[in-house]
Amino acid sequence: MSTFGQLVLSGIFLGGIYALMSMGLTLVFGVLRVVNFAHGEFLMMAMYGAWAITFYLGLNPYVAAIAVVPAMFLFGALMHRIIIAPALDKPHLVVVFATMGLSIFMQNVALMMMTADLWDVRPMFARSIEIGPFYFKAELLIGFGVTIACTILLQWLIRATYLGKAIRATVQDGEAAMLMGVPIPRIFLITFAGGSALVGIAACVMMPLFSVFPTVGLNFVLIAFVIVVLGGMGSIEGALLGGICIGVVQSLSGYYIAPAYGQMFYFILFLLVMIFRPNGFLGQKGAANIGINE
Repeated sequence: MSTFGQLVLSGIFLGGIYALMSMGLTLVFGVLRVVNFAHGEFLMMAMYGAWAITFYLGLNPYVAAIAVVPAMFLFGALMHRIIIAPALDKPHLVVVFATMGLSIFMQNVALMMMTADLWDVRPMFARSIEIGPFYFKAELLIGFGVTIACTILLQWLIRATYLGKAIRATVQDGEAAMLMGVPIPRIFLITFAGGSALVGIAACVMMPLFSVFPTVGLNFVLIAFVIVVLGGMGSIEGALLGGICIGVVQSLSGYYIAPAYGQMFYFILFLLVMIFRPNGFLGQKGAANIGINE
């Protein structure tokens, strides 16, 4: 029983980190209603940044977030200006192919500059943390704590600040919001850049746990898409719940069956949810058209 509890709790903490990785994608889809297929490459780029600061400056990845997060915000703003904004008033497939092209471009640039080698950082803590009969990596607990903090902060920002009200007004009725003086293009830019900054936070949390290489984004972006749909399109709390479910399923199936089948089992969960609750755990009907949940 203690083994089962260990696996479940480890899956919850790991799923929390997956959820943090997915929140930027949820935010962007919920407001702009576009899917960023380069999301994994944004994560890869941010992980390389965290690794470089750690390796060359001797800082830990969490401190590296001071530089990585603003850099990712600016990079997201630049990509929105160059790629996303010109395609927003065009058919949806234009954005899909544009972000897929950006994904391939970023992968190949990383491959040329960093080669295909795996890069990682030294473990930050020599010992695991003991909680009753259970043992956990300190990095997992820190990552889960950061996820909870980001979820609460993001919900507060959306519900209680002027920017959040402007975002919700834009989602509900963009034309009416523009007539009321809400700068819709600026809201879109801030949202996309903010989603990129969330990816930067996730990268700094994940760097002590995973290696980085040019195609590392492909390993995580599929999980991110599954989490976004499982939780409910545009639901921040749903992304957290979906990430936890994926982490628990991956942890249990990896121990009791085989690690190689982990992906198969969370896709089975995904299919079951889509059959019996198509809107996701916390999604609402028509979320693909409505946008971010209130």
